[in-house]
Amino acid sequence: MKLKQVFAQGVIGFKVALQYRFNFVITMITAPLSVLIYYFLWKAIYAYTQQEVIRGFTLPGLVQYYVLSMIVGFFAWCEIDKWMSQDIRRGHIITMFIAPMGFLWQHLSFEIGVNALAIILEMIPVFAIGIVFFGLEIASAFNIITFLVSVMLGFFITFFVAYFLGLTAFWFKEITGLRRVRRTLVVFLSGGMIPLSFFPSILQKISHFLPFEYIRYVPIKIYLGDYSTHMVLAQLGLQIVWIALLCVFTGWFFQKAYKQFTGVGV
Repeated sequence: MKLKQVFAQGVIGFKVALQYRFNFVITMITAPLSVLIYYFLWKAIYAYTQQEVIRGFTLPGLVQYYVLSMIVGFFAWCEIDKWMSQDIRRGHIITMFIAPMGFLWQHLSFEIGVNALAIILEMIPVFAIGIVFFGLEIASAFNIITFLVSVMLGFFITFFVAYFLGLTAFWFKEITGLRRVRRTLVVFLSGGMIPLSFFPSILQKISHFLPFEYIRYVPIKIYLGDYSTHMVLAQLGLQIVWIALLCVFTGWFFQKAYKQFTGVGV
C-alpha cells in the first residue's frame, strides 16, 4: 500500500466533508451555546448544594471540562458506519474490495480526511473561544502534547467501534437505529454528558474495563493536569493496548462479514 493512495483517500474524505460545511458553521454556533447551558445548569446546582467542590470539580473546572469535551468531540466524531451502510445498500462496496488499498485502510483514510476539516473549522476556533470567553487555561507544554496524542489515540478507538458497527450492515443492511444507540452510548460512557467521576462507583469501576473513557475523559484529565507524568504515560499505553485489541477483533469480524457478503452471491 502506497502513502500516495492513503493521502488520496483522505483527500476524498476532505472533499466529502466540504459538501456538509454548513453543518460545521451551525456547530460553531451551537457549541458555545451548549457550554453556556451547562454553565448555568451547574451554577444552579453548585448554588443549591452550597458546595464549592463536587466530585473533585469546582464550577470553573467543570466549565473547562465541558469546553474540552466539545473540542475532543470534534476530533473523535466518527460516522464511518453511516458511509459503510450506504455503500453496502447501494452496492458500491464491491469497488472497495477490488481497490489496491485494504478495506480497513480505505475507510480509515477517508475518515481522517473528514475529520481534518472538523479540526480546521471547529476544533481550533472553539479552543480559542474557550480561552477568551470560558476561562479555559492553557496547559503546560507536556500536557498539551500528551493531550493531543491522547485525542488522536481516542479517535482510533472511536473509529474501530464505529467500523465494527458498520460491518454489521453486511447482515442488517439498515443500521440507522444501531448507529444512534452507538453515538449515545459512546458520548455517555466516554464522559461527554457528565464526567465519569459523577457516575456511581460501580459504573466507574465497570468503565475502567471498557475502552470508552479513553475517548474523552482521559484526554481531558490529561489536559487538566489531573494525572502525574507516570499516570499520563500509563494512560497513553492503555489507549494503545485498546487500539490493538479492537484492531484484531474488527479484523476477525471483517472476515466473517466478507464471507457473509460472498455467501449471498453479490
